[in-house]
Amino acid sequence: MTSLIVIPTHRTGVAMLENLLTSFKGFDEYPILIVVCDYKKDDEKVFRSIKEKFFSLPVSWEQIETNSFELGGLYTAYKKTDYEELLLLSHSCEIVNLDIFDLVFKEYGGKSVAFALQAGSWKSTQGENLDLTLKHLDPVTNAKLLELGEVRFWQGHLGKYRRAVLDEMNLLEFLPMNMIEAISRSELLFTSTYQFLDDETIVLFPNWKDGEVFEEKFGRTRLKIANEFLIKWKTHWTTDMVFDEFRAKYPSSRMKKWLAAKFPGLYSTLAQMRQTPKNPRPN
Repeated sequence: MTSLIVIPTHRTGVAMLENLLTSFKGFDEYPILIVVCDYKKDDEKVFRSIKEKFFSLPVSWEQIETNSFELGGLYTAYKKTDYEELLLLSHSCEIVNLDIFDLVFKEYGGKSVAFALQAGSWKSTQGENLDLTLKHLDPVTNAKLLELGEVRFWQGHLGKYRRAVLDEMNLLEFLPMNMIEAISRSELLFTSTYQFLDDETIVLFPNWKDGEVFEEKFGRTRLKIANEFLIKWKTHWTTDMVFDEFRAKYPSSRMKKWLAAKFPGLYSTLAQMRQTPKNPRPN
């Protein structure tokens, strides 16, 4: 057998992983590899109920110690198995029509398959967040992304990758270690590079866009991207949401948020003072 379904996950995504595996409805024609990113010893307990509930599915498990998101799953499958075709599904997906697997593996056997393509540039994606970017992304990669300008990249990494193409790449160069790297080094740079190397890639859902459908799912509001085969539940649907989440980790950002909530008038005055240009010092 040459085909493998790869599902990257994380201890915080147990509910999503269970939802995805439930949507398989017992479908067992293709092997499934679940890769736990940012693996910790206690994760064995966290995922025990999943293993017990879906024991009848052809599931095997691997882990990667870094928090490397979708590409961490693909990289692990590439290194730990010898399958020729690797279908990457994030744990936030949900299968609507099981025919998607035969479509990807049989009708388009031997072809790379991107579920959807997007166009964008790192300059517009990064926006006004250069200061935060350079705390979590090396300046060489940042400059390379800016130099590339607008590129075509895979929506959420989703689709089928071929080992023959991956063999032409050094996946470690693209492996992210945080969420900012996941949207820059991995989703933007890795998938656009892959797309460049295999210009015969099939785009399965050319009109699959983010849209404006929001639903409460897994305890929070999520963007629902759906078609006749698949649903993707997005936690972050703008890059500003990613940057805002990162900024919230810094004590200064938490203090600003507290001040704005407790003393809105004072916070507004301080904000205006910061934006007012200072008079130049006399010679």
